[in-house]
Amino acid sequence: MNIDLTTSPATDDLEIMNNGLRAFEVSSMPDLPQESEDIHVAAFARMDDGTIVGGIKASVYWDGLEIDVLWVAKDQRGNRIASKLVDQIEVFARSKGAVIAFLKTFDARGFYQAVGYEVFGTLEDRPIGTILYHMKKRLDKS
Repeated sequence: MNIDLTTSPATDDLEIMNNGLRAFEVSSMPDLPQESEDIHVAAFARMDDGTIVGGIKASVYWDGLEIDVLWVAKDQRGNRIASKLVDQIEVFARSKGAVIAFLKTFDARGFYQAVGYEVFGTLEDRPIGTILYHMKKRLDKS
């Protein structure tokens, strides 16, 4: 056996690996939805002239919402744009059956705590000198 390390893996090789992992997941959880059912969603805050001043990108899958990116232009921070974006994406996720939301951040922990998220794990030095916070929020609480 040889171990092949590459920084540019072939698409076919990645597909074999991904299919193998998927087969394992389904063997452990037979009712797991197909990846084709994953919903990739985004919302944008725009000025009247159409300029984007904020946005959020997320995925809804496996009964959860994963927030990948949340950004607000520096000159627009403090206007509750981020809170509105998070709220809108959570409402959408709930409508698709999501019961939990999760994300990772190194600099916005305070913001996410203010909108109901809690830290469930930390990773030091990612990048060096920082702490990467893994956060979650139950979406099915009344």
